[in-house]
Amino acid sequence: MDTFAEPYTRAGDDISLDAVRDHVRALEARHKANGVQLSGRIIHVCHYLPVTCTITSTAAKDGVLSPPPTPPRVLADVPPSPSDELPPLALPAQPERWKVAPRYGHSAMTSGIRSLSVTHEQIILGWTGDILSPAAPPDGNSSPDGDVNPSTGERVPSVRDRVPSSRISHEDKDALEVELAHYIDKNGLEPETGKPISYLPLWMEDNVAHGHYDGYCKQTLWPLFHYLLWQDVATEHASADANYDYYEQANQAFATRLASVLKPGDLVWVHDYHLLLVPRMVRNAMHSGAVSGVGGENGGDVTIGLFVHTPFPSSEVFRCLPRRKEILDGMLGANLICFQTYSYTRHFTSTCVRVCGYEVTSKGATAASASASRSASVVPRSTTATGIEFTRSGKGKKGGAGVEKYVGIDVQGHVASVTHCPVGVDAERVARDTLRAGVQPKLEALRALYADKKIIVGRDKLDVVKGVLQKLRAFEKFLHDYPEWQRKVVLIQVTSPALTDSPKLERQVSELVAHINGEYGSLDFIPIHHYHQTLRKDEFYALLSAADLGVITPLRDGMNTTSMEFVIAQERTKRSPLVLSEFMGISQHMADALQVNPWDLGDVAAAMNRGLVMSEEEKASRHAALHSVVTTHTSHTWAAVLAKMLLSQINGQNTARQTPYIPRDSLKTLYENAGKRLFLFDYDGTLTPIVKMPSMALPSPDALTALAKLSSDPNNIVYIVSGRDQAFLEEHLGHLPRLGMSAEHGGFIRSPDSAVWMNFTATLDMSWMEEVAEIFRYYTERTTGSHIEMKKSSITWHYRSTDPEWGLFQCRQCQDLLENNVVPKRPIEVLVGKKNLEVRPIAVNKGEIVKRILYQNPGVEFIFCAGDDKTDEDMFRALLLFPPSSTGKATMEPPLSVMLVDNTKEHSDVELAVSPEAVFTTAVGHSSKRTLASWHVTTPEEVVEHMLHLVGEVPKGPGEEVKGYM
Repeated sequence: MDTFAEPYTRAGDDISLDAVRDHVRALEARHKANGVQLSGRIIHVCHYLPVTCTITSTAAKDGVLSPPPTPPRVLADVPPSPSDELPPLALPAQPERWKVAPRYGHSAMTSGIRSLSVTHEQIILGWTGDILSPAAPPDGNSSPDGDVNPSTGERVPSVRDRVPSSRISHEDKDALEVELAHYIDKNGLEPETGKPISYLPLWMEDNVAHGHYDGYCKQTLWPLFHYLLWQDVATEHASADANYDYYEQANQAFATRLASVLKPGDLVWVHDYHLLLVPRMVRNAMHSGAVSGVGGENGGDVTIGLFVHTPFPSSEVFRCLPRRKEILDGMLGANLICFQTYSYTRHFTSTCVRVCGYEVTSKGATAASASASRSASVVPRSTTATGIEFTRSGKGKKGGAGVEKYVGIDVQGHVASVTHCPVGVDAERVARDTLRAGVQPKLEALRALYADKKIIVGRDKLDVVKGVLQKLRAFEKFLHDYPEWQRKVVLIQVTSPALTDSPKLERQVSELVAHINGEYGSLDFIPIHHYHQTLRKDEFYALLSAADLGVITPLRDGMNTTSMEFVIAQERTKRSPLVLSEFMGISQHMADALQVNPWDLGDVAAAMNRGLVMSEEEKASRHAALHSVVTTHTSHTWAAVLAKMLLSQINGQNTARQTPYIPRDSLKTLYENAGKRLFLFDYDGTLTPIVKMPSMALPSPDALTALAKLSSDPNNIVYIVSGRDQAFLEEHLGHLPRLGMSAEHGGFIRSPDSAVWMNFTATLDMSWMEEVAEIFRYYTERTTGSHIEMKKSSITWHYRSTDPEWGLFQCRQCQDLLENNVVPKRPIEVLVGKKNLEVRPIAVNKGEIVKRILYQNPGVEFIFCAGDDKTDEDMFRALLLFPPSSTGKATMEPPLSVMLVDNTKEHSDVELAVSPEAVFTTAVGHSSKRTLASWHVTTPEEVVEHMLHLVGEVPKGPGEEVKGYM
């Protein structure tokens, strides 16, 4: 079953940065050699641009036009003669409209993105943020009464510092784009030989922008992802849906802006929980033809990745979200979804299975084995319901291909890969910052101030998940349980202000600090020094360098940069140990830290004592291991691995052919021009949606209307080719006399205008059914919610109503038993369907029935065949009548289904009247679904809608289905 001891990084990702970049180049070369279109661009979609924008001059303020510029002074009282040559007048310089400065916060992500300029041209698309007035400080920090952004630690401009977006003119917006086109971040230290980085601003109305970020993101999603429900952090009446409309509008704005700049072959990375709907929205736009040159049969494709920087909660927490399906479906529009740790990928896949009922599959990906990648072989690992199967082949010549297999979530044929990749810090930049001129004086001052004391350092944002209160209580227990440390150790706790729960927490922290200092302090000694402020860089690195012990114990966190910066800062000083919470995403990454449960105060107190009494040898050993990890898995390596993984999603199977959407006009034209027409429909998932209980899958009034209209035309031959039994089809469709039916995947057939069923299994040995039924009964007893469906020609085990993961596991066990012990002895085959396992005779399938119908009706000039699952691929395969680029007529041999029933006479080949362009094999599902069909529609409702269009009817159901993904 599932393992909880997965490595923090995947095999092959722990090589050098140069090797990963060489691997990226090898993958791109391989794709280009195979004819895959690549643009060489990576587009990053982030909530904020990594810059703050201050408007210094504008054409209009507060609705009042600015006065015209003062005319130039006249050089002489008397106007000059027209013949005099005057020097040109020096006009005053136009004032600079915008001032752009770096935005502080998310430094690891920003650094990683910039590092990709070594290999790729890049575009960073993001919201401009609040536009600042000239009175605000240029670095984006506001006046003292501003709040603090809980994600970045930077101050949020106060209302008086902000310029409303409605006051920014189109000319101002254009001017900002020009300014950003020439912007170079001097702090970023972009490589001189690097490729350009462009900044693409997104403008949103203030109410949408703040309803999105301050509303749904911070009041609903952020608490949920940190195992808090909205009522736990709300100060008033909690509503998880209050700001969802703003969230959706903002995501649509991002998707629309992104679609406007997409080119075939682009790689797109969408970052974090602010933009979870964007992947689906962009994919919708691509496949509906809204993006020029992207999608469709001849257009190039775009590969979309989503990286979630926060933790992802277990399914039992996530399912509390009212908009859970919309959020999951939005995420699953991506080709690749990446999290910080393996455990977060397990939570996500489990949520998709348990909440949405989607199926987990494995998905292969390209892995070019460049010489620089030193491709060591990795032992294959079996795929579990939520595990990752990963295989890399190191064999073959340079540039050969291996295979990486990811867990995939199947959504109507579109398979989204799920994996993990840890974020690091920019280790080189942090190391440089520790050597800043201002660090050493402050470090010496701290050492002098606490010359005879051990220093424990903590630095956290003051929000509810950072565990500051628990840390203080643990320190109190440490002083109580280890009295020898009283008056010999100080805790310096710095808390940067945060928006969420800051006033309440600040009061609680202050009261607890006062209590501990009163209990264990004196007039000449204070055990806890609490500073509620944002530190300057020099102060921050001096504090980390002076520490004898670092204590970082959040209750839930994704990546915590302070822990990594602590390790780097300690490299040149004491190499002190680090106490870390096991509930952090990086805890697996930093196994040599002293890991604790922050809720267990005694455990944390013991870890503090152990860290302070640790021998120098153990300190050096642990520090060396931590330092190696932190300097190897940097933000630059993270970004390069993301690019590699996204490129590996492109392979021949995924990009060689996107199934185009069925052309409605051509369909109707060829239908009307044909003399005789053939329609072949699957039932479940094609005419009706898949439902939890098969007995509830009833045809809609629109579906019945379409079938009645089509079958009543004497020029049409209409068949339902289903896995259902005869009784079900007759009960719900038997009132249509001219409707032909095939039941049990081709085991039985009833011709139009006939009430007699023909049995194709009458001459077959069916004694195997009891043996299979006994196996199915064994698994039914052990799988609550499963049941057996006995048919005359096949037997099916359904597990749709079981626990999703347990049912899938049992299905695989049962399949393995059948294929290894029964199939070799019997003329049967095992089919894995949607939440079911079916066993049927080899000679009976839908393809054989289609061949029989076509053989008996060779004069048809138009064929429409629709299906949604693996059994329907037999129909599509049977209708591959013409070789590629053929324009001639096709001939057909007598099929097995004809000779089995009527073997008393000879059957000869027949010539078919249909032409290649009049064969419409249509898969129901996503356009990237692997299928033999020539066309696709997205939902069963669209199949019915197209049929009604052929007969001049319109859907009468509730609302028209929107064409596109999902």
